[in-house]
Amino acid sequence: MVHKDLHKIPSKLEYTKYTLKNGLEVVLVPVKNVFSVDARLTVRVGSQYEKKEINGIAHFLEHMNFKGTKKKPEHSILTKEIDENGGIQNAATSYDYTSYYAHIGFEYLESILDFLSDIFTNSIFPEKEFEKEKGVIIEEIRMYEDDHRSKAEYLMIESLYGDQPAGWNIAGPEKVIANLTRKEMVDFYKKYYHPKNALLIIAGNFDKEKTKKLVKKYFEFDVKTKEIAFPKAKIYMNGPEVNFVKRDVKETHFVLGFNAFSQYDKREPALQILNALLSDGFNSRLYLNVREKLGGAYYVTSDVYSLYDRGIFSVSAGVNTEKSEEILKEIIKELNILKNELVNEKELDKVKNRLVNAMIMGLDNPYKIIYPIYNSVFYKNKAKSPKQLAEELLKVTSKDVRDVSRLVFKPENIKMGVVGSKNLKTEFGNIIKNI
Repeated sequence: MVHKDLHKIPSKLEYTKYTLKNGLEVVLVPVKNVFSVDARLTVRVGSQYEKKEINGIAHFLEHMNFKGTKKKPEHSILTKEIDENGGIQNAATSYDYTSYYAHIGFEYLESILDFLSDIFTNSIFPEKEFEKEKGVIIEEIRMYEDDHRSKAEYLMIESLYGDQPAGWNIAGPEKVIANLTRKEMVDFYKKYYHPKNALLIIAGNFDKEKTKKLVKKYFEFDVKTKEIAFPKAKIYMNGPEVNFVKRDVKETHFVLGFNAFSQYDKREPALQILNALLSDGFNSRLYLNVREKLGGAYYVTSDVYSLYDRGIFSVSAGVNTEKSEEILKEIIKELNILKNELVNEKELDKVKNRLVNAMIMGLDNPYKIIYPIYNSVFYKNKAKSPKQLAEELLKVTSKDVRDVSRLVFKPENIKMGVVGSKNLKTEFGNIIKNI
């Protein structure tokens, strides 16, 4: 398939990549015709780097980095300049990394570089705020624990990866958080928060030479550190497993999880097409053949979660408990159809067209422009241009989709997390064996 608007997608990635003397990787991405700038400082540490006795510390540390620094000892002072000039700042922790970002008018670029540098090097973790934030984190853990869809997802992940960091909750268990000490956090911060373990990426309308000087001013400090290797996860491909938790709820929530591919696997484009066929839009297979045909499903969707060393393909549903077995059987039926039958060209082309159009519409968003650069540099892979990514999607054939379905949807590959009032562990286990 050739997309009629493929020419609108940039064929080259315009960016400058360099490394400061202290080891910090810097990427500058010029984006014309915008009036803002986006800066992201990403540290190569997430929950996958943790020991069990401190599980959740990476996420807790992310919160505490906003509680004050040596230069600006209170949160209100730390973020004041960005807030007052219409900017935003936030952070997120995953299995692989912790990322801090800020977005503001390009004339205030120095403000956000000052802010990011400050939390990266000067956080003080005030004891009073430390104890107070424990309560916030614990409430967050309880909130996700009470979210039945999220709980089902974590049960699936736990089955897929077992008792290792990849299988633990990013926020950690309540008991561990309650017992964490400030010293443990300071030690963790010193170990991982250093230039050789981080990436700074700036995108937007800026003067390149001025920006280089600002980066040098705020980030070229002298420190002796060493690069830290990515930890790798073990995957338990030992047959179908149903992980069930009983809750007093009217509906049943379940998540099917399949071991899939890492971010830069050559089969990833076919997996994205497969995901779109199943749940992208009102004409997708899960929507039409499960939700609309059978009724009783509050939601049914699929998703691809790709990390540097592994990936998960998931199918999630919230359903009427009395219809849950029927709906699960229908989902498995749809997955088996994709394993055994070629997708017709008309349906395949519609999905490709939708994905490429979404890519085109995202070209005015600085983050979507920088995302492939950000990912490739962070994971030390070769960056692909938006046009290359689009072309890879357009080259996917019906056979590619079927081949990927056969690799992913197989009995030894499936784990299931379930939250509901009725224990259907045995019934669900028998159904998913038919994949």
